[in-house]
Amino acid sequence: MGDLAREVDALHACLVEERMALDQANSDALQNATRSKGHLLDRIDRLDTERRQLSQAGGIDSANDARWAHTFERIRECRLINETNGRIVSQRIGHVRQALALISGDSTGGTAATYGPRGTTQVRLRSGTLAQA
Repeated sequence: MGDLAREVDALHACLVEERMALDQANSDALQNATRSKGHLLDRIDRLDTERRQLSQAGGIDSANDARWAHTFERIRECRLINETNGRIVSQRIGHVRQALALISGDSTGGTAATYGPRGTTQVRLRSGTLAQA
């Protein structure tokens, strides 16, 4: 239980670091946080599997143990932070797509994509001068 609680706390700290990297547009820090997050999630999953197996073998319901309250609350906080970080990433991807659509001459600004018969996006490129000196 202690190992799982420590790993969940580490995940929380990692998600906060991920958010700071997003806010600062620091791609190196974001990559490091994402890598750490993946490792922590794997470790948490293994520890939780072990917890459930031990609970089942001992015939107890460890999820009802009062000592889990902090860990479950921290997991809820992690979920909320992760969802917020995901929304930030999605919003930035949308901005990049809009910018690419404008650069490529798409008059819809990237808001309406059409697909061809093969299921691929049809991009209408328009040649034009972007700037003139």
